[in-house]
Amino acid sequence: MKRRVLYVVHEFPQISQTYILNEIIALEQDYDIRVVALEEPDIPIETDHKAYVTKRFNRIVEIAQEFRPDVLHSHYVLHGPLMLKLSRRLGVPFTIRGHSFDVLSPPSRYSFFKRIRRKLRGKPEFWVSYKEHASTTFNSPHCLGVLLFPFQRPLLEAAGVRTSKIHDCFPVMDFDLFHDRSPNGDAIMNVGACIPKKKMTDFVDLAASMPDRRFNLYALGYYVDDIRNYNEAASNPVTIVPPVQPRNMPAEYKKHRWMVYTGDHVLKSLGWPLALAEAQASGVGVCVANVRPDLREFIGNAGFVFDSVEDVRKIVSQPFSDELRERGFEQAKKSDIRIHKTVLTDLWQKSFRSAPSPNS
Repeated sequence: MKRRVLYVVHEFPQISQTYILNEIIALEQDYDIRVVALEEPDIPIETDHKAYVTKRFNRIVEIAQEFRPDVLHSHYVLHGPLMLKLSRRLGVPFTIRGHSFDVLSPPSRYSFFKRIRRKLRGKPEFWVSYKEHASTTFNSPHCLGVLLFPFQRPLLEAAGVRTSKIHDCFPVMDFDLFHDRSPNGDAIMNVGACIPKKKMTDFVDLAASMPDRRFNLYALGYYVDDIRNYNEAASNPVTIVPPVQPRNMPAEYKKHRWMVYTGDHVLKSLGWPLALAEAQASGVGVCVANVRPDLREFIGNAGFVFDSVEDVRKIVSQPFSDELRERGFEQAKKSDIRIHKTVLTDLWQKSFRSAPSPNS
């Protein structure tokens, strides 16, 4: 009998969160998985994988009690308080996979007051990224561990989380879906949510300075209208592409020679974008804004970092060498969920060995 895993995530299946679906697909052969989402996705992935949708804590408990999970799992460290409360209620341990915004972005005034309102109403805290919660949540015996990008370890250790609870891991990618050694096109691309930390206005500025090249921005929600207006004011040097379903993205990557992933050098909250690994697996050369030294570790010796639009213009004006392309294929493998899923499943298996037989 397969062990049972209950996922509790914010949205599912959300097109900007393909890592959750990729993780589930990689694990479901060995585990029986059920998903609870706190919100409906605003742009859903077209998939047969569905979720129960509820914000009500007692309803989540009811779903869990009917499913009888052996372990709980979530994405984003800011769901720690919710997972700890649920774990205590059910007597079932939990794990969490962290990402970028949930560790790097400071709490806002809005999230603070939302937290107070929820507490006054006796509801669980879904969106909390305050340091005082980190050590309480992840040092608890109910928590098996938290998976983070390597550069984030010092941030949680500084918040009081024990070293043994933190497990380094690259992003979650379906490498086989994107791995393609056939020739690429010559366009230049950028991908992601239109939010301030990604400073996509730089991509428009770059395109405007290179009118002889084709530039495509695969933009998602949020401030996309602001980028569209900025692009129009610059005489539309960039083609803004509507959201593309994940199964169709490999063909889109193959149209491009370079990916230029922009970021705000002041905010410095750009994480390890999954799109960079997908691009490398597709044979695309990658350039990323040099907002922090750790980004060099993510792209390895197969890509470039840049400090200005002028810097990146010089890079993408050159051919992308076969040697760097081969290095990119190898670097992208580090994000392959099928290779590093054991970082997560080893935590579960250790817990299973010390627990009663499944669903007894």
